[in-house]
Amino acid sequence: MPLICIDGTTVSISVDGPQKIAKTSDTVATSTMNTMKIDGKSILLEADLADWLSGYQTAYEHSSYSGGKAQGDAITGISNLTTKTFSSAQVVKADTVIKGTLKVTAPATDSKGSKDPVSTINVTIKITDPAQTYSKST
Repeated sequence: MPLICIDGTTVSISVDGPQKIAKTSDTVATSTMNTMKIDGKSILLEADLADWLSGYQTAYEHSSYSGGKAQGDAITGISNLTTKTFSSAQVVKADTVIKGTLKVTAPATDSKGSKDPVSTINVTIKITDPAQTYSKST
């Protein structure tokens, strides 16, 4: 049985590149429009991940550059979703892995005031706590 993620799922965010981000974990909430539930708690959908990512913000640094800011931009890949349950909705499971991008909103600078040329940061997002321990549904 797949362990389905619900409202309050915790994720880890790691960078696929040389940058370092300050906020490496976060909690993902479900959308208020989501009506699918398990044991009274809303089920996490792919659309909820996209909404969360668009609001995710973090400080970043890169090599000799520091003090930069980045914000979630787009999901570029996602694996291990399920569509077997709950009509055709893309349900997030505990083993779902998300590839995404962050856009640089304030470039990091070096000690001479030069701006970091990086405009996009590639990230991998993994579920670290699906906010439940079992699933009654498949």
